[in-house]
Amino acid sequence: MNYIAIDNGVSGALAIIQSTGAIKDKIPMPTQKTHRGNEVDVIAVRHFLRNCPPEYHTVVLEEPGGSKSARAASSMAGSFGRLHALSLLMGYKFIRITPQKWQKEMLKCRAKDTKPAAKALCHALWPLHNWFQTPRCTTEFDGFHDACLIGEYSRRHNL
Repeated sequence: MNYIAIDNGVSGALAIIQSTGAIKDKIPMPTQKTHRGNEVDVIAVRHFLRNCPPEYHTVVLEEPGGSKSARAASSMAGSFGRLHALSLLMGYKFIRITPQKWQKEMLKCRAKDTKPAAKALCHALWPLHNWFQTPRCTTEFDGFHDACLIGEYSRRHNL
């Protein structure tokens, strides 16, 4: 069983974690411009998912929660709805997970320390992996860390 793990939101990411624990693929969340800002581009997400036969995969999508503003909460809820519907329409087994659930077990840290803890754990689990969004980036992409750890949590629990 492979897991398609999704760090929800326009600054999130998608990752495929294989049953062995290896990262098969990952991409930043595809987005498109709208009159109100950015939103998840479900057509681009569908193209990414087409390479993943549904009978061998489970989609694990992080639920919205802990947004810093009403606008961010609305954006996350919209993204969740679009990604949830797309997953079901494509025939994937679908599981929702809260950030608190996977972070509590995987990161074992205080809520304000999750970003550095996620980065450290990713480096421990996948030491040779590239965590930059593009070759020109100088800062690792948090979305990759979270998506991969959501997938690893799912794999460990055989969701």
